[in-house]
Amino acid sequence: MIKKRIKNIPKNVSNEKIREYMISNNFVYEATLDGVFKAIMSGCLLYLGDIISKLTGLDKDFIIKNFKEQNVEHKIASALERKKVSDFIFKLPGLIINLECNRGYWDGLIERNDAYFGKLKGELLSKGEEYSKKIKVIQINFDIFNNFEECLGKENISKFYMKNNENIIETKTSEKIHIDMMKSYNKYLKGEELTKLDKELVILMLEDYLEIKKLAEGDEELMEGCALRLYELTDNIDNIGLYDPEKRRKEEEALKIEYHSNIAREQGIEQGIEQGIKTGASN
Repeated sequence: MIKKRIKNIPKNVSNEKIREYMISNNFVYEATLDGVFKAIMSGCLLYLGDIISKLTGLDKDFIIKNFKEQNVEHKIASALERKKVSDFIFKLPGLIINLECNRGYWDGLIERNDAYFGKLKGELLSKGEEYSKKIKVIQINFDIFNNFEECLGKENISKFYMKNNENIIETKTSEKIHIDMMKSYNKYLKGEELTKLDKELVILMLEDYLEIKKLAEGDEELMEGCALRLYELTDNIDNIGLYDPEKRRKEEEALKIEYHSNIAREQGIEQGIEQGIKTGASN
């Protein structure tokens, strides 16, 4: 069993003191935090190419050679619509791939990510029907929970398509993938043998740089492509505070409140309509 070190960042101190604490105690930012996740995926192409190849079956060299990062802010359709921002989007010939790192499950998470997925499809349609048919959109969800454990396939991966009752896929231009990171992380904590994909997932969840270096030892993609990048991000004073877990928690809480408020409002409207119908029928 792996024994975890506890990180105790000093409170009410300067950014320089926080950086000194992190580096001197061999801690780095956890790569599942929004900004760090994006920095790793955009700046470590060997790592990105290998993990995306394993999850999608696409050729690794094809991914690395053709990678093009995209804007993560989706177009707003109306003044009433809230801005939607995905974690990471990149483009390949004939493909748009959306990566979402889900740090915990909550009611509305899937609907939120579906909205991002729908935005990508809608933006393609706005360019023309013929164009949209030529582009496949894949959303890959890095899940730090195991809600899809009962339908996991090879290597902790679940793939979802729109199908009818006869199990016929409606369209080949849409695909959603969920990967259970906790299964790999629990194997790591128990000291079990890890696959390469296990290591690529676990390294995103570690904060102890000594653990990260040990996990990445002998692997160029993990060491040079990911471990060193995490150290560089943490050592940069300009990054202190940008990836505040407490800020992220508050943002997620706000999303949950908004989701449940919308559900309550919709239910209230439906009840009002039903009551109006009953009242009209009785008059």
